[in-house]
Amino acid sequence: MIDLRSALLLALLIQTLRPLAGGAQVEILHLGKGGLSWASQAEAQVGAVSVEGGLQPLEITPGQNLTRLLAQAGQQWQNNPPEDYTLGGLPHAWSNSSFFNGLSGPLKLVDGDSLTSTEAVFKSSGNPAGTAFFFDLGAAFPINRVRFYPAAGDPDGHMRAYELFVSDNQSFDSSRRPTYTSLRRVENNDTSLVEFAFATANTRFIQLKNLSKTPFSLAEFEVYGEGFLPVSSYVSQLHSFGAPVNFGRLLLDATRLSQGEVEEAPRCAVQVRNGADDTPLNYYRSDRETGTETEVSLTEYETELPRLAFFRLNALTGAPIEEVSREAYLALPVEEQGPIRDFVRGSIRTDGENWSPWSAPMALDSTGSYVFELDLPGPRAYLQFRVSFTGDAANAVRLDAFRLEYSPQLASGAVGEVAVAADPAPAGGVAAVPSGVDTTFTCDIRALFDQTGLAGFSGIKLASFPAPVFERLEIGDPLAPAAVARVETAPDGFSVFFAPAMDPQNSQPLRLIFRQQALEHHTAVDAWLLGPAGSVPQPVAAGNANDRVLTNALTVYTTDPAPDLQVRLLPAILTPNGDGVNEAARIDYALIQFAGPIQMDVEVFDLSGRRVRRLLSGLQPSGAYQLSWNGRDEGGQLLPPGAYLCRVQARAQARTFASEKIIGVVY
Repeated sequence: MIDLRSALLLALLIQTLRPLAGGAQVEILHLGKGGLSWASQAEAQVGAVSVEGGLQPLEITPGQNLTRLLAQAGQQWQNNPPEDYTLGGLPHAWSNSSFFNGLSGPLKLVDGDSLTSTEAVFKSSGNPAGTAFFFDLGAAFPINRVRFYPAAGDPDGHMRAYELFVSDNQSFDSSRRPTYTSLRRVENNDTSLVEFAFATANTRFIQLKNLSKTPFSLAEFEVYGEGFLPVSSYVSQLHSFGAPVNFGRLLLDATRLSQGEVEEAPRCAVQVRNGADDTPLNYYRSDRETGTETEVSLTEYETELPRLAFFRLNALTGAPIEEVSREAYLALPVEEQGPIRDFVRGSIRTDGENWSPWSAPMALDSTGSYVFELDLPGPRAYLQFRVSFTGDAANAVRLDAFRLEYSPQLASGAVGEVAVAADPAPAGGVAAVPSGVDTTFTCDIRALFDQTGLAGFSGIKLASFPAPVFERLEIGDPLAPAAVARVETAPDGFSVFFAPAMDPQNSQPLRLIFRQQALEHHTAVDAWLLGPAGSVPQPVAAGNANDRVLTNALTVYTTDPAPDLQVRLLPAILTPNGDGVNEAARIDYALIQFAGPIQMDVEVFDLSGRRVRRLLSGLQPSGAYQLSWNGRDEGGQLLPPGAYLCRVQARAQARTFASEKIIGVVY
């Protein structure tokens, strides 16, 4: 019997795939079962491997040698220490002996072949005491047993004294190197095959140190455990579609792999982002005297390095847009070349012009098919996704398939702006109306066709909350009422269709007139171009679509009869552990109907009343603002876990407005 949830998912999946059956323009980027292999598209895999076509945390079964299992799962051992110990990835093996760190060196100890060994390196000459062998498993695995032994033809070659050290994936010193704990020390060993068990512990780094002056040989070092890797991850390469495309829905298939009940279900979380260029990296300049970091500004190097192209032109307006490039960064003196950072939500300044932030995690925690509506800007030519797995040794989730809908761009670009119909050029360029009053608005849209072969569009979709209501369509320059082929309504808005289509041969300004009640101070109106049946809609960006409309925005604000302070904080709990999820709290606040700039203070206190961070202190006029807090104090240090109070205070002449929100910090 199929339960209601499964039936709904099946129906949605069939509906999602229906455009494909008609041979429409939707295409699929498919990884996993029936598609591209995960390994072929990987930029980084930390403990995540392909099993039965799906991607899952690596699982150790009793009796499996992890050093060989890693190689068999495509995690090829590297014959050197990692460049950054704090990052996971491929397994590494190395030694502190320069004589043994050759072409194969320590890799002989993890090749599964007892006939390969250290040979005579530690027997021919010198004092081998202090020789150490290091093994980085690439991630923290649940291990409980180790074995090591000399070459098959050298029964007396065993270590006479040794010490074994281990380290997890959390303990590092100030030099970002692992800090080890001694697991076993033996001063007098007469056993050729050394094997011992211990309580299962998540372990990433292992060090075997020889304590004896007696010559020895070593053939294999084996590691055993049981269960799934509790934390693992996968990051794809930047996928190029060859040309800008529009992005549709994401279809994910998952299987829950469990051996018992747990309080917190295992989870697989998928995030995506897209970009207009081939790198989401930001380049920073370090000040020689103060150590402060600023993103590389190309303007100051324009005269110094005229050979570089520092600007590109906005496709619609022709205005120059400053570009941050690797070439400008490399042109800095070496001592001023600061860090290179990936574009993440919450950074001081982001490559938002070219790359979207990572989407909110799309979580999978049970067996089934999942369909997600993506909110990605477009059209864009590049996409990247990442997957994180969390669970325990007995429970995990496998991502069986990743399928992303996409279609060729309908137009080179499109911009839109919303205004009150009776006030197209408001003071300050802000469309503002009384809250809850039914108001007539306009949405002007202008599309650009600067290349041939574009399909064009024959419809516009508008969505907001509450849902806008269509009144009429105007097309042309000057704008004039236009015939409508049909109007389709939806819970979040409407779609209006017309003929002939807008394409490279017929491109004209458009205006939608609609009614809506603005119930929130900040009301977003989303717009899309609609192309041939089955194609993915193309998002419309905010911009100057009509020179006689001065808002340049797809946003409506509400006015109120009295001054007010509205505050919203998300999320309520921070987990600043570096995984990119809930790293900072976003503090949205709106100053409504204040006559002039007022004193604003945004501060964070601990529960004893001690201020730990001042986020803002200064004058601000009416409007909507946004700040963030990353769980750190004034000195940039992470605060201890616990509850903190965020106070937003507006001090006007006649009254002080204040709002206090609790923020939890956990690790």
